[in-house]
Amino acid sequence: MSLFLHAPGFVLPSAGGGEVSLRDLRGRYAVVYFYPRAGTPGCTQEAAEFQALAAEFAALEARVIGISPDPVPALERFARKRGLGLTLLSDSDRTVARAYGALTPQGRIERSTVLLDRAGVVRWSWRRVKVGGHAAEVLATLRVLHAADEALNPLLVARRAYRALSEEEVPKPALERLVEAAHLAPSCFNNQPWRFVIAHGEALAKVKAALPGGNYWAKRAPAIVALASHRDLDCKLSDNRDYFLFGCGMATGMLMVQATQMGLVAHPIAGYDPLAVKEALGIPAEYVLITLIVVGRPGDPNTLSDKHRELELGPRDRKPLSAVMAWNTFRDLERTEGA
Repeated sequence: MSLFLHAPGFVLPSAGGGEVSLRDLRGRYAVVYFYPRAGTPGCTQEAAEFQALAAEFAALEARVIGISPDPVPALERFARKRGLGLTLLSDSDRTVARAYGALTPQGRIERSTVLLDRAGVVRWSWRRVKVGGHAAEVLATLRVLHAADEALNPLLVARRAYRALSEEEVPKPALERLVEAAHLAPSCFNNQPWRFVIAHGEALAKVKAALPGGNYWAKRAPAIVALASHRDLDCKLSDNRDYFLFGCGMATGMLMVQATQMGLVAHPIAGYDPLAVKEALGIPAEYVLITLIVVGRPGDPNTLSDKHRELELGPRDRKPLSAVMAWNTFRDLERTEGA
C-alpha cells in the first residue's frame, strides 16, 4: 500500500541501550516492522530474514527497526541468542503500534511493516504480513523507491506554465491548500513575509480587467492569487539584499508544486496593472505586488492563440545546465554566455 503520510513521532527504549526516536532516523530510510513477541517462531523467522539482508538494506541507506511490546531485557536476550544486529525497540504500552495502525481492536499486535523515506514520510505499508519472503519484498520495494528518490522529483519535471485553462470552479478548500503549501516555505529568521489575497467572484472580475491583451488566456481562470509583500517584513542585509523577494519566490515555487500534485495549473504572471490590482484587492500602496498566480484546471489548447498553443503542446524549453551552474567560480558562466 503506497502512502504519503508523516510518520507519527516516537521515543522508545532500545535493546542496544538508550532510546531511539523518529528524529534519530532523519536522513536515512527506515524499515519499521511491528511483531507480537520476541522468540516466537514467526517473529524469530522474520528477524532472521531481515538480519540476513542487513548489509543490503544498509547499502540503500536504510535502518531496520523492530518494535514489539516486549520489555528491554527480553529484547536483549532475543538479540543475543539469535545474533541480531537489528534495532529492537520496546513499545510496552503499545502506544506506537496504535499510532501506526498495527494494533487490532482487541489490543493485539498485527504483524505490520512501514517504509519511511529520508524525510520521515511513510511511503509504503504492509498489513497482516506473511513472514516468509517478507524481508525480501521490502528490500525490493526499497530499491525502487531509492532509485526514484535519487532522480529528479517527478512533480518538478511535470510542472509547466500552462495557459490552457478550464473555466470550471476550483473549490475554496483547494485554493486554501495551495496557500498553505506556500506558507510552509522557509524565510529569513522565519519572518514569513508573504501575503496572499485570493481573488474570487466580483474581485476576480476587477483583477481580470487589469490584465493586458497578451494575458487574455488568464481571463478564463476561476481564481487568481495575488502575492504582495513589503521589504520591512523580512531581512534587509548588506549589498542591497532585501530578502522578502527571495522568500516570496520560494513560497510561490512551493505553491506551484502543490498545484501540480493536485492536478491544477498555477501560472505566475508579471503582465498586469499593479495599481489597478492593488485597488481592486485593497492592497496598501506601500506594498509590492510581486506577482499574480493564475490558478485553474487544465483546459482546451484550442482556446489559445497559435503561438501559445504551440508553446502549450511543444517540448519543455530549458537552457543547458552548464549555462546556469558552475563549480567554484562564476567566470565559467561568463565564458558560457560569451560563447
